[in-house]
Parts: sequence; structure tokens; C-alpha cells
Amino acid sequence: ACEDIRHTEGMKELYSHRKETIERIFGTAKENHGFRYTQMYGKARMRMKVALTFACMNLKKLAKIQQEWELKMA
Repeated sequence: ACEDIRHTEGMKELYSHRKETIERIFGTAKENHGFRYTQMYGKARMRMKVALTFACMNLKKLAKIQQEWELKMA
């Protein structure tokens, strides 16, 4: 069902932007945050590392957005 939706007219354009949005986040995590190989044993520890890393990435992204808004308002 997902494949059928992905190939509809409106979703083709949206899906083409996936590499610019979703895939870039995982690429950044692999390059800058050591996600190419696991350094920890166990799913629970890796789940914790992933959660903390992506939380930090989201906070950084939020700070950048807020800074841009403040510059536009000034």
C-alpha cells in the first residue's frame, strides 16, 4: 500500500525531497556522531545513545531556527 501511495502524482514530488531532508539527518549522524559502527553492546545502550544524539541534533536545529527568526524580526 505504501509503494502505491508513493507513486501517485502528488507524492512523487514530495518523495523526491526525501534525500534532502530525512536521509541527510542519518548521514550527519553517521559522519559526525559515530554511527558507522557501534561502540556499545546491547540494544538498550544503543537505543539510549541514539535517543540522546537525535535529541541533541533536534535541539541544535531548534536553536538555529530561533536565531534565524530573531534576525528576521530585528
